[in-house]
This record gives sequence, C-alpha cells and structure tokens, in this order.
Amino acid sequence: MLFQRILAATFMIGLLTAAMCADYYYFENSFLLHAFCLIGTFFCLREFWVLCRARGMQTFSTWGTLSGLALVAAHFWALQIWSSTGENLHDRVAYLNRADKVITGAMAVAVMGVFFLTARRHQYEASLGGLGITCLGLIYLWFLPSFLLKLRHLGDDGMLGGTNWNTFGSKMVVATIVISKGCDVFAYLIGRKLGKHKAFPDLSPGKTKEGVAAGLIGSVLLALLLRAPFLNVLPEVQFGLIKAIIFGFCIGISGIMGDLSESLLKRSAGVKDASHVVPGYGGVLDVIDSLVIAGPVAYFLVPLMI
Repeated sequence: MLFQRILAATFMIGLLTAAMCADYYYFENSFLLHAFCLIGTFFCLREFWVLCRARGMQTFSTWGTLSGLALVAAHFWALQIWSSTGENLHDRVAYLNRADKVITGAMAVAVMGVFFLTARRHQYEASLGGLGITCLGLIYLWFLPSFLLKLRHLGDDGMLGGTNWNTFGSKMVVATIVISKGCDVFAYLIGRKLGKHKAFPDLSPGKTKEGVAAGLIGSVLLALLLRAPFLNVLPEVQFGLIKAIIFGFCIGISGIMGDLSESLLKRSAGVKDASHVVPGYGGVLDVIDSLVIAGPVAYFLVPLMI
C-alpha cells in the first residue's frame, strides 16, 4: 500500500512538474495546468455522481460533467484576458471586469441548465435533490479548485495578471501543492507509527491526533524550507519568517479540512474510496481532496501576505 502510494505520487508529481515547467518556459501561461484540471474535473465529477447514486440521489451527470469541462475552458480564456494587463490601473480593472463576466456568466448558464433539465424530466418530487446535488458537484469540483488556477496568474503585487505573474504565480501554486500534500504525507507516516488517539473517529477513523499535529508541524517546516534562499519558492520579500509560518499553518489546516470534506461525502455514500483509479490512493477525488480547500485559502491569503 505504501509502495503503491509512493509510486503513484512520484508519477503524478513528475507529470505535474513537467506541465508546470512547460507552462512557465514555453507557453508562458497555464495551458497545461488547465489541461490537468480538465482531466481531473472529468474523473472527479464521474466519481462524484457515483457517490451520489449510491444513496439513490437524482443527478444530471451528463450536463454536470459537460458544464464542468466547459467551465475549465471558459476559465482558461478568461485568465488570458486577465494576463493581458494594460499599462495603467484603469486598463487592469477593465480586463478584470471582462474576465469576471466570462466566469460568472458561464457558471450562471451551467446552473440555469440544471433547472431546465429538471423541468423537462417531470419528476418533480426528486427535483430538489437533483438540482442541489448537481449544483454541489459544480461548486465542489469546479468553483473551489478554480482558485488554484487563479493563483497561477497572481502577480507579486497581489493582482491577477499583475507584475511578474508568470514567475510569482508558478511559485505560489508549487508552494500550495507542496505544503498541502506534504501535510498529508507527514500525517500519514507519523500517524501510522505513533498515532494512538483518534482525531475524528466517526468521520475519518484513520486520522489520529498525533498524525494531525505532525501534519501541521510538517506544513510549517515545509513553508520555512520553501522560503530558504536556495529554493526561494516563497520569496523573502513577501514572506517574512512569521508570515511563512502563518502561511504554512493555514495551508496545512485547510488541506486537512479538504480531506475531511471528502471523507464526509464518502461516509454519506457508505464507501471507503471514491474509486480505484489511482493505485494506493483510491480515486482522483482522494488525491485532490486537500487542494479543494487549500487552493481558495492560498488565493485569498497570499495578497494578505503581500
């Protein structure tokens, strides 16, 4: 089990690293990162619909999946608008307004489509559940993860498409992924060896208080390591010692919250893993769960750090 997790993690990290490098040096945008998100959204939504059906819930899975994929594409186009920053603040605001209309408009169309399909199905007693579940899928598996993509375009002035965004945004994505997933690794390894007291016995029986504490400590240590001059992933100009500690702790605890959120869905469906696509982990949902919450937290926290 541990060997499978290490092997799968190494493979995924290698692919993601190659994609991030290609985006940074060749495309100079987030094309491949969005491609990763497109594939991940497809598998995550497919797993989510299965979890919902396990409890007999109505879903509009075809529309929900197509909408999720379309939202990824619309988001990529909007971010290209964001990255085309003008020479002055007025131009930046104009670009942001245009991009915001693309994102919010696409989400509105996706939600309205669910209402239309519900009316056509004529199963009115189940309509409320179908509407709620499909919209939850879009919010949980598209809206929240989309902040990680926005983070990729964040400049060192705290604005989307701001100054030095290609370099600074790449560093913020790397830091968020490393810290949140590093928290998982520390919690898993220490929890297996030293864990004795259950932290969330009903929701996530495998998590221990010792593991959670180790995960948070590991998150802070990773943030400090990423701040070191020889790595400079968290630039010292924006991230002083205290800020780096706060950032590491917040990303670590948000990653744990993301993991618990997915555990809540699985417990509700009565399954251990979302699927068996990824050896050693389970489903794609089991891989990205911590990033679902860590992404939004990082996106709003980084400008505060600046």
